[in-house]
Amino acid sequence: MATFVLIHGSGDVGWYWHLVEAELRSGGHDTVAPDLPCDDDSAGLSEYVDAVVQAIGDRIDLVVVAQSLGGFTAPIVCDRVPVKLLVLVAPMIPAPGEAPADYWVNTRYGCSIRTFRRSWRPRH
Repeated sequence: MATFVLIHGSGDVGWYWHLVEAELRSGGHDTVAPDLPCDDDSAGLSEYVDAVVQAIGDRIDLVVVAQSLGGFTAPIVCDRVPVKLLVLVAPMIPAPGEAPADYWVNTRYGCSIRTFRRSWRPRH
């Protein structure tokens, strides 16, 4: 059986994956869903990757699954430990050389959200 390494997105915690973990464990798989240091403004990708690698420990047969901002962390984890598969779920995918802090401006995310909020009308 595989070990699923579940990487959450920004502003969340490993508990985000608790329902997925229950399903995977019921199928006989191992899971690890570490909390990333999102509350530490001084933490960067290196610290995020270190948290994941430390949580993996000596586990093998790894399937790394990352959601949202975890899409920045997961490929670096895959470079540090041997993995069987990388799965990205609605990931933030940087352009080559793009820093996570630049992603929001480069994708015009804020502009898109403001436009959506101005145009959205609830249905009655």
